[in-house]
Amino acid sequence: MNLFQQTNQKRHAFIIKDHVIRYIGSKQPDLLQITQIKERYLPLGIVVNGQIEDMTTFVTILTECVEEWKLKRQRIQFCLPQQHTIIRTHFIDGTIPDEEVKGQLYLDLGESLLLPFDDPIFDFKVIGMHDGQKEVLLFASRESVLNQYIDAFSEVHLKPNAADLSTLSAYRLFFENGQVQTGAYVIQVQIDAMVTTITIFKDHHPLFLSTILSELDQEGWSLTGEGDVTRLTWTKEEEEMEEAIEECVREVEKVMNFYQFNVLKGEGEMGQMLLCGDHPYLTQFEAAFSERLMLEIVGLSEQTKNDAPVRYYDAQGLVLKKEVYR
Repeated sequence: MNLFQQTNQKRHAFIIKDHVIRYIGSKQPDLLQITQIKERYLPLGIVVNGQIEDMTTFVTILTECVEEWKLKRQRIQFCLPQQHTIIRTHFIDGTIPDEEVKGQLYLDLGESLLLPFDDPIFDFKVIGMHDGQKEVLLFASRESVLNQYIDAFSEVHLKPNAADLSTLSAYRLFFENGQVQTGAYVIQVQIDAMVTTITIFKDHHPLFLSTILSELDQEGWSLTGEGDVTRLTWTKEEEEMEEAIEECVREVEKVMNFYQFNVLKGEGEMGQMLLCGDHPYLTQFEAAFSERLMLEIVGLSEQTKNDAPVRYYDAQGLVLKKEVYR
């Protein structure tokens, strides 16, 4: 996703989720040039389902992060909440010039283009021509949610110069590691503590995006720490976690079956699963998928070329983003 353009070398990558703010600083879009790796866990209720519900407290916490991490007036990159983003293909008249595509998308809104929110901001990429129609890969996010984050960053004197999606940043890291199967449909399952995101890629293009909120009681998570390391720990019954893992596997199977038979009409199938996330039970999720799915499952092992833990997977991918506004 490329809401901004041109190039700049320094990277200040922010990932904001319901439960945490993560940050990686780097001299260049290169994981060997990382200078800072930081995180700050958020109390429940500050960010809910990707929306900032308590702006005052959020800005207070963000101010403390900016001061502690010495980031005031820096240009930053961040990821939009995926719960409020749609990815799909859309067809328009092939005679429409590329520079007029965005205007056409707004004209189609509410008619041939239906979205679950009425304040979209668009990004797009033309990916082909079919029978005189341009095939447009469309990214639509809620402008009101985007503006929440822009306003919060402005309050603490940070200057966003690139917006991305966590799922695209994660895929970028897999690709950088040489782990992506080419020529096949690839399903990426991103399991974070509060939400699971399922994305289907083909030829490095995201074609489908779905998010599933965790049904676990979020009060069951607590923070434990030793030294400078803080971890999320599940404190309720293990049976609840086992049920959540099983339900996640079922939901992923449903998405795979829907896409294979309703979208691809049985003429294609998934060749690979990319598995990532910050969920403390990610290893157990991987074992459950391995038991149920006849599919190559690829995960992100602990990095050896930098000090970033695996839970910073999307921040690392965001660091690698080349296109940012100067």
